[in-house]
Amino acid sequence: MTREFRFSPRVLTGSLLLTMSLLLTGCGDEPPATNSSSTSTGLQLLNQNWNDQQRETAWYTSFGSRIMPLSWFLVLEDADGQALFSRPDNLRRFGFALAGSSPANPYNLPIGLASTPPHQGERWVGLGCAACHSGQIYYRGKSLHIDGGQSLVDFQLLEREVIAALDATLRDYGKFTRFAQALGAGPDIRQSLQTRTERLKKMAALNDTHYAYGRGRLDAFGQIFNAVAADFLELPENRREPDAPVSYPVLWDAAHLDLVQWNGSAPNAGPGPLVQNATTALAVFGDLNIHSDGIGYDSGVELENLGTIQDLWYHLKAPAWPEQQLGVIDRALAEQGSAIYQTQCLSCHMISDQSKAKRELKATLVSVDKVGTDRTMADNFVNAKAKSGAFEGKKLLYVAGNRLGEEAYSIELVLHATLGALLQQPWQSIKAGLHSFHKVYSAPLDERPYAYKARPLSGIWASAPYLHNGSVPSLAALLSTERPSRFAVGRVEYDPRAVGLGKQVLDAAQVSQFDTTEPGNGNAGHLYGTGLSDTDKRALIEYLKTL
Repeated sequence: MTREFRFSPRVLTGSLLLTMSLLLTGCGDEPPATNSSSTSTGLQLLNQNWNDQQRETAWYTSFGSRIMPLSWFLVLEDADGQALFSRPDNLRRFGFALAGSSPANPYNLPIGLASTPPHQGERWVGLGCAACHSGQIYYRGKSLHIDGGQSLVDFQLLEREVIAALDATLRDYGKFTRFAQALGAGPDIRQSLQTRTERLKKMAALNDTHYAYGRGRLDAFGQIFNAVAADFLELPENRREPDAPVSYPVLWDAAHLDLVQWNGSAPNAGPGPLVQNATTALAVFGDLNIHSDGIGYDSGVELENLGTIQDLWYHLKAPAWPEQQLGVIDRALAEQGSAIYQTQCLSCHMISDQSKAKRELKATLVSVDKVGTDRTMADNFVNAKAKSGAFEGKKLLYVAGNRLGEEAYSIELVLHATLGALLQQPWQSIKAGLHSFHKVYSAPLDERPYAYKARPLSGIWASAPYLHNGSVPSLAALLSTERPSRFAVGRVEYDPRAVGLGKQVLDAAQVSQFDTTEPGNGNAGHLYGTGLSDTDKRALIEYLKTL
């Protein structure tokens, strides 16, 4: 099932942004990485080619997400008590990891929460890239931190409890008084608090779902579509339930691929990464004024920071299986598994040589019908349309392309909005694109495939649960036709033999139950390797540990 695009990837971002790819002839490599064994809070760090400074930059750099002023966040109380919302134990409850305070993190924020530069005299706190792309593995009392891995954050729980805490501060006289006094503010702070709380409530209502996502998942496309088509365009009738949550993808090979996103819908050549990440910044508590004067749309996207972050992801490597923590790999068995991989997996999942800093990788797109995995995400992306509203009659690529009609595909509205945000800051966009440019294969996207992307399996051991929607807890389960219908996600004991999430729950308050019978959560499909003998399955899994 395909649908022809009305534009070529060569004009994806207009003539202004394409000058980036003509100016770039190779960026210098980063200095050799050093690695701490652990943080002050006990997180075990693995060598992934980042030094400490690079790691903290990736952890705590803002790209423009704004939940609330930082000063509010630091004094806000829980909805049902006087304890600070920002206390470490509370933030861990949402799935965040904490590495402790440092010069780069003076407010002791968790990994993935970032403070913005001053905006109209106020620093804000919001989500950074690491909120979704920092994984945790728990084994025998240790917590292994995986940079670029799948986050265990429960986004909906965080959003719900932030709103509850703000709302309680408005309703409870004692809470409000303590809040205002801690800020050194007068009664007029109430109006600002009311305005921000109502704004967050509106955003949450737009993205309300019948079934909770749980930990480690988000319907990113659904929420991006709602941000642009319903919120920024002020057309609530464009709202669609974002009911296709997917796992946060791992990032250590993403910057080297020709295509990214679970459905392979985004090209990575030229300024592609900047467009993708600016889109994310708009959707995750971002701001966009589509009625701006002049060229482009005013936004809160911090483009220079995006350039820095994107360059860091390019240099990140997949974590090697930590034999000291998880056990020694059986090399003879892995060698047998290597031969099995050649026949069972390699046609879709190419090998990524992590020793090559400038590796160029290709994703394989497999039709939804062929792979047989849950099709909700693919269906939603292909079929989502909305009224164009204020964008009607404007050029798709803002400065080029066909004009948008009364109705358009939601992804086209998003593309137009994002390019408008980039063009409003042309020199910053060019600078960010130059800073983070790296050569990758160009991918033809004259058609949009109805497919899911098969990526290299580097670090696959550190990226459970599996499939695009996180519906399979381990590699052993993936190689079986009898996959569990329910399992816990979050703070659970890692299973080195099955390679993935084990059955032992370590903290019931920090897990969610994944139910494969709920819409969008199907665990069928991807039956490759399920017909192997038990011996061959063990060999293949042992080999996968080496990638």
